Amino acid sequence: MARRMSVSMTLDAVRSRTKTVTRRHPDTWQNLKVGDRLTLIEKGMGLPKGAKQTVVAEVEIVDVRVEPLDLARSWGEVKAEGLWECAREAAIECDTDLTPGMWFCQFWLTGHGYPADADPSTVPVRRIEWRYL
Repeated sequence: MARRMSVSMTLDAVRSRTKTVTRRHPDTWQNLKVGDRLTLIEKGMGLPKGAKQTVVAEVEIVDVRVEPLDLARSWGEVKAEGLWECAREAAIECDTDLTPGMWFCQFWLTGHGYPADADPSTVPVRRIEWRYL
């Protein structure tokens, strides 16, 4: 049976098959390797009693590595994360020089307990890339 990974924050991008990359804390998914299969689920924790996990997609890992978060600043990486529209809208709303890549780094940092002004070049992340089956 394939391991399960929650994709609740990027559910629409997974359903539309536009998300192909996720970044996780480097202490997680340490045994994941190319060729492994994952079952992507809507939500894995905090379900009410009796609720079942909803399977969204089955994927095969094509790349997994630990790298600095600031490598996620490119347009292509933000798009592969399935967050391009959110990043673009946030940058427009802020009406500053905030690029979608900078927004993504801040989004990831604050979501993982780092201060928003942490230096992304010093924060390691596990980059996981997949293809849909």
